[in-house]
Parts: sequence; structure tokens; C-alpha cells
Amino acid sequence: MNKVGRPKVKATRTPLFKIGLFILLSTAVFPLFAAAQNTEQQKAEFIQLVKAGQLDQAYQLAEALEMELAGDPDFDMAYGRIALHVGQNDRAVFALERVVAEKPAWQQARFTLAQAYYKTKNYPAVLRQLDQLEKQPQGDLVEPVSKLRSAAEWEQTKLKGHQRHKIRYGFGHDDNVNSGTAEDRVFIPSLGEIDVFPQSQASSDNFHQLGYSFDGRWQQDQRYAWLADAQLGATKFNQLSEFDRETLAARVGFEADYQHYSYSMRAYSRPLRLDGQLYRNDWGGQISGKYQMNALNSVGLQWVSGRSDNRIDDRLNLTLHALSASWERKGSRWINQASLSVSNERSRLESADYNSRVVSSLSYSTIWLASASHVLIARAELQDISHKAPHPLFRVVRDEALFSFTGSWIWQYSASFGTELRCSYTNKNSPVTLYAYDRTECVLGASYAF
Repeated sequence: MNKVGRPKVKATRTPLFKIGLFILLSTAVFPLFAAAQNTEQQKAEFIQLVKAGQLDQAYQLAEALEMELAGDPDFDMAYGRIALHVGQNDRAVFALERVVAEKPAWQQARFTLAQAYYKTKNYPAVLRQLDQLEKQPQGDLVEPVSKLRSAAEWEQTKLKGHQRHKIRYGFGHDDNVNSGTAEDRVFIPSLGEIDVFPQSQASSDNFHQLGYSFDGRWQQDQRYAWLADAQLGATKFNQLSEFDRETLAARVGFEADYQHYSYSMRAYSRPLRLDGQLYRNDWGGQISGKYQMNALNSVGLQWVSGRSDNRIDDRLNLTLHALSASWERKGSRWINQASLSVSNERSRLESADYNSRVVSSLSYSTIWLASASHVLIARAELQDISHKAPHPLFRVVRDEALFSFTGSWIWQYSASFGTELRCSYTNKNSPVTLYAYDRTECVLGASYAF
């Protein structure tokens, strides 16, 4: 009976075993197959998002795919470049390091990794990658590699600190030295406005300028640095010696530089000597902040508080508070900047409240790097000047507008020696005719840096 029964038991177990094995394989393999199909669909969606320029969505999808596709050079390359575009620089470094480890001869991947290192301020790593690139034929990467090397070397030098000096000489012509008549105030770009003497009248003259500037940076570590800069200048007119002037603009402070933003605090002093005597001193402090939105765009905010002490006339003593916001976009050859600011200048004497005013200004400048040695700069500014009280003589509250435009052409012969041609035009409208004027100034100069 046992011999007869054994085949029957065996026949009964065989289909049950096959069914169990089929169920086991189904639960294990089919989800893997479905997951593979889903991954391929997501890869296709990722490619479509990249082609459509929807980089933020592409980056989010790439994050979801990273666990499954990390190590695939094509995916990691795309992931790294997308991460750079959306400002996720550390993620870009990890992805691109995998690409270079897998395909060390892929030059574009190595160059993109060098760019990612630059964004994370790892400048020694940038230079190591560029050293590897320069050992091989570079093709279209020759110029980008050269530019990135210069930028990385500059930043690495900055981290070590620097002290730079520049001397300059210029010869020019001003067709309205005091910018008006006896009742006006001289408009001098970068200095503000200075009162003139009663005998002054609208007149033109040639002048000579001599200047010296210093820029110092003492880096404490990769983040913090002490700063100091100064500009000393002297202008001498051929005939109108009463407008000869010497200026000094000096600042000291510190800066903290993080990956996406930086801030600085400085104290400043700007004394002005006019016709051989100290005329005025502006002094105070400023706080600045800058946020790097992405690879091209940054925004900034600055607050300034200070005083203007006039040694000739107490009625011109002012207290200043100013707030400005700025935007900057840096391309390979173009730098565009815009700034909006409001300043409140209050007289410290109630009897001279007519000198109190609010100045709102909008400025825009563009810098074109025409070549390695030629730079063109254009800057336009529009000011709205509202005085608080009526003028004691004209009995009118002045609401004035000022427009200025400056164009410069810089020819840099070498790292040390350069020339500059600069022309500026200023137009001021006022309800009081004596305060309205036009002014044109041109300067041809040369500078030596060391």
C-alpha cells in the first residue's frame, strides 16, 4: 500500500509547489518590473522638463531619481548642471564628482565640476580640475577655462588678503565750474553739493587732477575679513583758483561672506578742502548686505547714517539718513546694475530748515567688457529733490529734478597701466531759475596700479 500511495502524494505536491513558486516570483519580480517602467517614465519626464527650461521642477524630479540613478554618468551630469542653475551647489558637486570618477576623460564634466567648486568657494579644487583639463586638448573650452582660472586665482588671492595702490593723473575741461550763479550750489559727482562764494559766476575752465587710491583686505578666515580703502584727490583749475579742491574719502570696517550672502559694516569720513582751507567733513557709518539669488543675479541693501559739518557756514550743517536697494546682473561680458535710494538730509539749525531736503534717486549703469583690454561704462541717474521749507529769499519751496549721464572708455594696456576717457553731463531743473543749470565735464587720464 505504501508503494502504491507514494506516487499519488508526489503528484499532488508538484502543482502546489509550482503555484507557490509562481506567486513568490510574481510578488518579487513584477514590482521590480513596474518600478523600472516607472523610472523610465520619470527619466523621460525629466528630459522633457530640462528641454522646456522648467529647471526647478526638473531639479525636484532629479532629487527623487537620485537614489535609483546615481552613478549613471548621463543622469549625474544633467543633475549636476540643473543643481548649479537652481543654486544647489553642494548637490552639484556630489553629482559631478561621480561623473568625473566614472568618466575622467569627459572634459565638459570636469569643467562643470570646476564651476561647481567655484560656486562653493573651494578655489584650490577649481585649480586642480583646471590643471587636469589643460593637460588635454580643450577645443571650445580654451577661453572658458582661462577665464575660470583667472577668477579662481583672483578669489584665492583675495582670501590671502591684499593691499593695492593706484595713482592717476587727468587733464580735463569743465564748462560750468560752479554750476550756476551766486545763489546756487556746486554739484560735484561723488562729493555732493558745496556752497560757493558770492562772487562766483557761471564760467568754464581747464583743470588738472592728481589722485591716489588704496584698497586693503586682511582675511581672517574664509568668511571674515577686515577692510580699509581710501581715495585722495586734488583738482587745480587754470584760472578759477577759488575752486581748487582737495578731497579724501576713507572707510574702515569688516565683511562677512557666506555662500549665498554677505554683509559689511564700515565707518567713513570725507573731508573737503576748498581754496586752501577745510570746507566740510562728512562722516558716519554704513551697513550693507548682498544676497546672491543665482549665478547671474544678486540684490543688495544699504543703510547710511551720518553728519555733514560745514566749517564756513553753520546753516549747512546736516544730519543724513539714507536707504538704498540695488540689483546686479553679471554675464560673461556684461554687468548691469540698478539702484533706488532715498536720503533725508536735515539741517541741524531750525532757522536753516530751508536747507533740509529729501532726495530720491534712481540710477542705472552698464559695463561692457569689449575685450581683455577695453571696457566701456555708461551710467545714468535721475534725482528728485524736495526741500522742506521755503527759501528765505525767493519764498518758494523748491522741488527740483536733476539728471546726469556719464560715459567712460577704459583701455587697460597691462595689469598695471591703463588710460580712461570720461565725459559727464548734468542738467538740473528748478522753479527758481538761479538754481537751474547744465554742466559738461570731460577728463582724459592715465593710471598706474601696484
